[in-house]
Amino acid sequence: MKSDKKNDKSKLQNSVCSKKEVNESNGKLTLAELRKCEGFADVSDADGEEIIESLYKLSLIAFNYKVTK
Repeated sequence: MKSDKKNDKSKLQNSVCSKKEVNESNGKLTLAELRKCEGFADVSDADGEEIIESLYKLSLIAFNYKVTK
């Protein structure tokens, strides 16, 4: 199956919340985008940054696993 890289990049973010715009600079959510997701409206800056970094690392692991299979 051929994939659309721009579309693939946003699939994780679209599944996490309904936000349609993607931060094109590095593919990571911003704090503002995270806070728009259900259940994350009141997350602190420090916790939000940790969540964003964890999601990014998880996405890299999943991507690398998929590429090597």
